[in-house]
Amino acid sequence: MLNRRLLRTKAVQALYARQLTADANRLLALDHIEEAFAPDLNSMEFQDKQKLSGMKKLASIALDEFIKNGKLSEDEELPDRVVRVARSAYEAYDRQTKSDGEKLVRRVLNETELIHVDFVRILSMLIELSHQAKIDRERKYDDPESPFPKDSGLNSNRVIQLLAADKGLEEEIIRSGINWSNEMGVIRKTYRDALRKDEVYEAYCRQASHTPEEDQALVQHVLRQVILKHEVPLDYLEQRDLYWVDHSELIRSLAIKTLKSADDISTFQLAPLTKDWEEDREFVEELCKIVVAESDQYDLYLDDQLKNWELERIALVDLIILKTALAELIHFPGIPVKVTINEFIEIAKRYSTPKSGKFVNGVLDVLSVKLAKEGVIRKSGRGLIDNK
Repeated sequence: MLNRRLLRTKAVQALYARQLTADANRLLALDHIEEAFAPDLNSMEFQDKQKLSGMKKLASIALDEFIKNGKLSEDEELPDRVVRVARSAYEAYDRQTKSDGEKLVRRVLNETELIHVDFVRILSMLIELSHQAKIDRERKYDDPESPFPKDSGLNSNRVIQLLAADKGLEEEIIRSGINWSNEMGVIRKTYRDALRKDEVYEAYCRQASHTPEEDQALVQHVLRQVILKHEVPLDYLEQRDLYWVDHSELIRSLAIKTLKSADDISTFQLAPLTKDWEEDREFVEELCKIVVAESDQYDLYLDDQLKNWELERIALVDLIILKTALAELIHFPGIPVKVTINEFIEIAKRYSTPKSGKFVNGVLDVLSVKLAKEGVIRKSGRGLIDNK
């Protein structure tokens, strides 16, 4: 079942991508300023290049102040044209960055929902491979030098038969848009190059009958050792899902849980991706919104904690991880501090530099204690100490 670490990872990925797009949008805003104060080569009037260059610099500084504070300092007196150009550049930057951020959050959530589609896809692959096994067993002519045993096959497997007959799975396959008619080459090649050459499957096919335990063992073996390990199906699945490496462990566990329930039609059910997808979706959306809204405040917390460091020297992904962890520590009172810290340490270990896990651990350990004493972090709920 979907766990919160993957959801936290998705939030970090969305926020990291958002920061990259924000940086790109700032460069576009600077281009707008550059163009606004470029000398008009077609004008007959005198072009004071030095003055234009100075106004461009002032507008660029004003842009960064707009980005940081959303407004200009009341103490500053700037030429109207500088303010007008800087504000126009900022408004374009802000509009595009907000739009990009919303799209990126939607994208990572859609990617997460696709885990269910991939899970259904590999179950449907088992069914399609059984169809190939049936065709193979019905073929009258075979290689006389190395005939393949046909006493039984994947199509006679009880678990596969239950999968193929289940209306709920059939509906999920249709709903997920899975159609093998244009991709039968993948199924045939997987059957020919992987399944038919598998020693465990060949031994299974030499027996005319099997116990329910043998059927279950065989179908789990095909899933683990053929579909999820052989290069033909694996290449196909990786092309379908750019985050297959991140998702594959969860997909495998969902599939195994479903197959184990298929010993009997009365117990069979598709393993759910999550207990409450709407709650999980809201968790990711809220986490991202808080980090964006409170980013400057988190900079102050981190600046105070990292007095011997400049934030610019910290790897961007580490900075995003720290800010996302702070958002969870401060704004999700039902999640224990240790849980949050441990989760983001693991994310840092996997997605950042070799030293990032220790770095994130050190910063969050000290900062969480400090902010709890100041009343910024207030945890309450079942199993937690309410530090009012």
